[in-house]
Amino acid sequence: MKKIIIASLAASIAMVGGFVSKHKSENVISVKEALKLNDDAKVVLEGKIKSQIKSDKYEFVDKNGDTIVVEIDNNKWGNVTVNEDTLLRIRGEADKDLTKTKIDVDSVEVIR
Repeated sequence: MKKIIIASLAASIAMVGGFVSKHKSENVISVKEALKLNDDAKVVLEGKIKSQIKSDKYEFVDKNGDTIVVEIDNNKWGNVTVNEDTLLRIRGEADKDLTKTKIDVDSVEVIR
């Protein structure tokens, strides 16, 4: 009897759970806010790719019409295919130098 109770208790504890996001409480910010951040600060932006500047550099525009350069390495795209009308959420970090700020992108997600 004792074994049955212990087994039942263990099973009920194992069943407790649920969805756990790999993205801890992220706050989407604007491009204007991203431009003010310190180097290496984590960012989450939503908007669209306006144009391709170089092979891995793109002009990104948010809903306010503000733009920033984002660098998206080929391996960061995953299976995502986009055009100028595709709404995206990008996660990355600010890359600040003396004259400009860009975003080094870690992941790209299509917002549906």
